[in-house]
Amino acid sequence: MRSLARALLLVLLTVLIPSAAFAHASLIGSDPADGALVMRAPTVVTLTFNEPVSPLTIRIVDASGTATAITDIRRDGAQLVLTPPAIPGEGARVVSWRVMSADGHPVGGSLTFWVGRRGDAAPQTVREDKVLRGAIWLARIIVYLGLFVGAGGAFFAAWIGPHDAAAMRRIGVVVSIAALLALALSVGLQGLDALGLPLSSLSNGDVWVIGARGSFGRAVGFAAAALLLGMLSFRVSSPLRRAVALLALIGTGLALAATGHAASAQPRYLTMPAVFLHGVSLAFWIGALLPLAFAMRGPREMAVNILMRFSRAIPFAVAALLASGLLLATIQLERLDALWTTDYGRVLAIKLTLVAALLLLALWNRLRLTPHIGNGGRARRLMRRSIFAELVLVAAILGVVGLWRFTPPPRALVVANDDFFTHVHAERAMADVTLSPGHAGPIRIAVQLRTPDERLLNAKGLSVTLSNPEAGIEPATAEAQPAGEGQWRVAMAAPIPGRWTLRLDILISDFDSLSVEAPVLIK
Repeated sequence: MRSLARALLLVLLTVLIPSAAFAHASLIGSDPADGALVMRAPTVVTLTFNEPVSPLTIRIVDASGTATAITDIRRDGAQLVLTPPAIPGEGARVVSWRVMSADGHPVGGSLTFWVGRRGDAAPQTVREDKVLRGAIWLARIIVYLGLFVGAGGAFFAAWIGPHDAAAMRRIGVVVSIAALLALALSVGLQGLDALGLPLSSLSNGDVWVIGARGSFGRAVGFAAAALLLGMLSFRVSSPLRRAVALLALIGTGLALAATGHAASAQPRYLTMPAVFLHGVSLAFWIGALLPLAFAMRGPREMAVNILMRFSRAIPFAVAALLASGLLLATIQLERLDALWTTDYGRVLAIKLTLVAALLLLALWNRLRLTPHIGNGGRARRLMRRSIFAELVLVAAILGVVGLWRFTPPPRALVVANDDFFTHVHAERAMADVTLSPGHAGPIRIAVQLRTPDERLLNAKGLSVTLSNPEAGIEPATAEAQPAGEGQWRVAMAAPIPGRWTLRLDILISDFDSLSVEAPVLIK
């Protein structure tokens, strides 16, 4: 048992602290584009996500590292339209954003662009707080244990019946109180994560208000109700005990289904019931382990009776657990190779390995030990040891599952829009240029021509030239095709990454033309 516990602890420590912060909603586009060079500071910045989000804190940081809050924010579907304050001077600008995704998890990131010229490296704004992440993970594990051992154990005690009700009541109350404290603390930790603040800001009132918002706040309410009902079930009389314990079990399922990326996945009419069923089945199984261990110490007839009741019920719980888990894994992974190519998939693979070990141990209990429980003390001693081994595996599984708070499912890993955008401003014309995609290889170039007073410029012709003298690549020129309303399109190639020079030769009339140049970054 000690060796098994050490091995499982090592696995947990290996995967506990990911190397980077993960997101659950994805930024898929922006205007200006990330890495763009614009001639004038934009009056509006647009962030486009793969799903609607709620803004938390958004700041713009200038080249000196001075941060100014952006408070003029408008939501338009999956877009956030920002009106930043005017910042004089040229150089880097970093838009640092934190939003709340649909699954109730805070998401952060940054967008960098340059005004006028490219200078020194952009200031760094993203700081990962590993202490906060560890506190969030630990609080979540304590809440899980309270729900599954406390509320789940209360259900088992009311419906199956442990031998030692007093001992189970003491344990249920202790883990439930610990879970309630962790649940309360998790609200503040959620607020800190949402606002990007350190643990020292836990006394800030806004932190707790933000932490209690949205689906996370609803989940906290359901979890608190489940824990309180579980404790209450030990105090009420027998006719009412079963009803109260059943409500505690239902509250456990609702708490898990109210928030999280599994419950928020589409189609919701499938995923939310699946999470609910998964949580209820797991609570029944885990909640049964301690009462069964106590029963193995009691009279032979009582032990056999309780074990037989459990043996008749557990196949249905395991079937529901596996079916709902398979459905959720299929929706979250979307493809098989995500099981080993994504962090979410690797966490799932570790969980599945531990679950397989748990199922094999349970199967051995059922086939080899259960038939001999009534024959003597040796089988019951082996059953107690096996149950405690199951508890160790359960603790490891819950620890691994807690990592999903920081790992987005593959369905949420939308490939970000890697187009390159730049604004070219000359005395007689302006051009908005977008390279799609903004990395080496074949690219499509879209050009929007305007006059300096923002009117459409209907030119007679446009040629586009790409060159990279430092790489020894001679200029390549192509004629763009008109696309109406001052827009032009052309397909070209940028065979290697690096800084290229883009030149636009604009034919305004048969007797008038002009040329403008701008640096572009090919990734």
